[in-house]
Amino acid sequence: MISTVILFPHSRMEPIHQRIIAINKEESERYVASEAERLRYWAKHPTFFACIKCMDGRVSIPLMTKTPIGIVKPFRAIGGKFDIWWPTFLGRISHWTDRAISQGSRTFVFVSYHYSASDIHLGCAGWKYDTKAARNHAEYLKKELEFVFGEEITAMTTGVETDHDLLTLHGPNGDLSGEMLIGKSDQDIQDMIARHFPMMSQEMIRDLVPFLRGNAERISELRKYPRKPEQLEHNERIIAIGQGFDWLVEENLALIINDADPNLAESIRVAGSLIEKNLRNAPAGDDATIFTNIQYRKSGMDKRQAIARARGLRLFAEKVLHDAYPELMRSGRCHSLSSIMWEPSKEIHIIT
Repeated sequence: MISTVILFPHSRMEPIHQRIIAINKEESERYVASEAERLRYWAKHPTFFACIKCMDGRVSIPLMTKTPIGIVKPFRAIGGKFDIWWPTFLGRISHWTDRAISQGSRTFVFVSYHYSASDIHLGCAGWKYDTKAARNHAEYLKKELEFVFGEEITAMTTGVETDHDLLTLHGPNGDLSGEMLIGKSDQDIQDMIARHFPMMSQEMIRDLVPFLRGNAERISELRKYPRKPEQLEHNERIIAIGQGFDWLVEENLALIINDADPNLAESIRVAGSLIEKNLRNAPAGDDATIFTNIQYRKSGMDKRQAIARARGLRLFAEKVLHDAYPELMRSGRCHSLSSIMWEPSKEIHIIT
């Protein structure tokens, strides 16, 4: 049975489920309403942007760059540990690149790794807090993307410091960070990008400016209103598995895992370890959920295929967590929810 988010009776859902659906309803309505704005944005900034990043709920590129939802295509896995040869990942990157080519555009990919400036153990659990190893992998993946796609992709190794939402682009002529651009004009930012990344086209440089300007503004905000120490740590309540989570941008709420990951069980186990830790001192009723979602559209995966995949992912995740964290699953504090999403409108349909 499928029910739309509007008709699904909230009384049958856990509070965390209600929160997911409330967020989706608000964000999907905003997404549809802002379609004209996005089209105008793309007309002005035609470069297609994507970001390869960790499942960590503290890594939110729209929040860190103050850019609209839906402008950056996200690819998430534990530690950002994608490999170019993964069939599903390669297929999705190819599809994204082909869309750009069909519109006469090129693709820019932030190949990111993340860390904490204040405490190494607030960094990336997927890399066992080894920032050097995480960056090395990002550098490797950048080279692989450029080898496979050539001039159609500009891949940029990008450090993400999660205490202050600081982005740092690593280039051939040194690093360029949002912090370096605080108070700079758009022309100043454009000139600095050109000096640091001489291989980049003028069009792409102009299209990168809003991201770096937004990051500078975000850093300034956090300097004025710093996060509390407890806000720097993991505090997620959702393990989101599948696709179509662009709208789920609330900071530190969800660990998001793309289903292109062939090491899916390991990603789910690591996410489970973080959820278990987050719930230890949480009050009764402050629970967590496994949330699977699959997109469907007119061409590609249809509704019935999406239903089967969403349900299958949920059952798979439940089994992995039952095996790895039986006490958590027996506690009744980790619920599960499956859905499919009509891609054009971002409207979710709950599967029961």
